Amino acid sequence: MRWFAVLAVVLCVAVPFRWAAAQQRLRPVSVGMAFDTLSYVIGEEIPVRLWVRNNTSGTLTLGKGSLPAGVLEVSRVGDSLKRPLSLDPGGCLPRPLQLKPGEERTFRVDLAKAADVSGEGKYFVTFGVIVRDMRYETEVKVLEIVPGSLISEGVQLFANQPYLQRHFKLVRWSRDHVDRLFLRIEDSPTGNVFPTVMLGAYLPLAKPRMNIATSGEITVLHRATPEYYVRNVFWSLEEEFIRRSTQNLLDPATADTARLNGMKADLDEVINKNDKLKEAIRLR
Repeated sequence: MRWFAVLAVVLCVAVPFRWAAAQQRLRPVSVGMAFDTLSYVIGEEIPVRLWVRNNTSGTLTLGKGSLPAGVLEVSRVGDSLKRPLSLDPGGCLPRPLQLKPGEERTFRVDLAKAADVSGEGKYFVTFGVIVRDMRYETEVKVLEIVPGSLISEGVQLFANQPYLQRHFKLVRWSRDHVDRLFLRIEDSPTGNVFPTVMLGAYLPLAKPRMNIATSGEITVLHRATPEYYVRNVFWSLEEEFIRRSTQNLLDPATADTARLNGMKADLDEVINKNDKLKEAIRLR
């Protein structure tokens, strides 16, 4: 009787697994979506990796006629109407999209351009395709858009456009368990927003310094580690904002300490050799 009971349990467990595997094999396509992180500062580019795989034995064409080849569905968490925030009715993938048997294609999309996620808050995001009037989609991911913690700010004026002001905000936010410094850029009264720039790791031992030159050169200096500063230089013109350079600068006040730390292994080796020599002489 025990064997019958064990067999019954095994069958009960195995059958659902076989059924699920069969269902998976019957899906004509597999889809996937991956983010580098699920928390972004307002204005940042939001790269998302999308992939589609043809599981059939024939060529599959997505995006025929007016149908999109792939769709990112985005809505705000807490919106009872679940109003769609996607910006491109034609979808997020090139169309028509042809996939050979067993072929997988991968695409990188900037969600900040594909959907209106400019406001602070949380968003539901899914990716899907339609095959033979059936929709196949990924699991829902929740993306968070944050303002960051304000550290300092400044304003740039333009001689040729006296009404225009460009506002800079230095904010901090933790990513991958490391505090990082971000630069947010927004114009008034136009409301034009430039992509938020991640300036690097941030150590709050000293307040970052931001210099706004009349020539349009913007320099931001901040401490990234106990030994190093990071200096970012930008060109800020009426219609564009360009990153010119990023440099790591050794802090002169800690340079000697850094050199001594770098020599520590050599000094330890010399001390160990001297100790061994003393011990050998003592044992003679």
